[in-house]
Amino acid sequence: GVVLVGVGFYNLHSYINAEAAVDQKFVANLLIDNSEYENLTKEKIVELTKAEEVGEVLDVEIPDDSFLDSLKPGIYSAKINLQLPYNQKIQRIVAVNVRDTVSPVIESDETIKLTQGEDFPLDKVTVTDQAPKTLDSEALKVSGFDKEKVGEQKVQLTATDLSGNQTTKEVTVQVAAKPEKQTTASTEEATPAETQAETAEAIVEPITEEKSEEGSTEAESTAATEVPNSATSATNNASDQGKTQISEATPAPTTPAPVETSVLRFAGSTVPFIPSGGASAAPGSGAGTWMGSGSVTDGAPTHFIGHNPGDFSGVMGLSVGSAITVVDSSGNSRTYTVYEVIDVNDDGYNANNPSDDVFPRMLYAGGERISLQTCINDSVNRCVLAS
Repeated sequence: GVVLVGVGFYNLHSYINAEAAVDQKFVANLLIDNSEYENLTKEKIVELTKAEEVGEVLDVEIPDDSFLDSLKPGIYSAKINLQLPYNQKIQRIVAVNVRDTVSPVIESDETIKLTQGEDFPLDKVTVTDQAPKTLDSEALKVSGFDKEKVGEQKVQLTATDLSGNQTTKEVTVQVAAKPEKQTTASTEEATPAETQAETAEAIVEPITEEKSEEGSTEAESTAATEVPNSATSATNNASDQGKTQISEATPAPTTPAPVETSVLRFAGSTVPFIPSGGASAAPGSGAGTWMGSGSVTDGAPTHFIGHNPGDFSGVMGLSVGSAITVVDSSGNSRTYTVYEVIDVNDDGYNANNPSDDVFPRMLYAGGERISLQTCINDSVNRCVLAS
């Protein structure tokens, strides 16, 4: 009996230790850079999670497996069913984060010809991202171009996708001088008028030499008529001056200040943000929405990333109870209150407690929430959760 009890306790101990070994070796959070893989397979996910090292893989379930071939950036889930010793069957959920690290492609002619004064022809440049997906003109920046400078110019085209990946291409722009305006026609048109004026002078001169009583009367009548006209003109000028003074005294209507959108406000600073879905790094300036849209009315979480040192340095000073205000792209504003501050390693675990997986409650828990992340060092990040 003592032997049987001892064996029973030994089996129970081994049973518990087998599942604990899974949690120690199994990789539950996968970070996949789409520039490193052409596609993914279930076998590759099993390999990356080290599932075969902890037990026998019975099945791999992927609700939405379309990302396996496309490697479209986003966060996906997979379920791996395992069988451990003593016929113990367990299931582990894997978060697969596909990050966009593929730079966009710029297509254009190597040489572009323009006439002085013409704007750079954006319609002659095409920018495509992974998929391929055509990006709009806002993704393209033109530098080194002067439309008034005649001659050959080296112009840089820089394209940036939603994840912050950049591509630069140099093109040659040849600017030709404007053609000179033709003045011959206007000169020819003026010639008949000049001829008529000279003819009129020739006709008038003999008449002015002889004075008659009728001529004097007509001249006096003309002078009398011009006097009241001059007075009327002076009165009109005075009236116009009065109107001008009144107009100048009237205050100009004030234009309302534009509403600032797509910004974060915390710790006395205002930080703009842009879409950065699944990016491998934060934007060079401001912040990025690594997950979520930044909307304050969609009832879904948004995870913001930014640099420290940089625009996210203020995140290090936030604590439980601190206020963070978000103004989304539509101008809607919401203030969130910090309820947790935690340091997280690059694998998503609590830096002070390796068994605490922070990703589920920081990224996957639903509701109208936000989280802010910035670097402490190369492997540890400060994360702030607010609702």
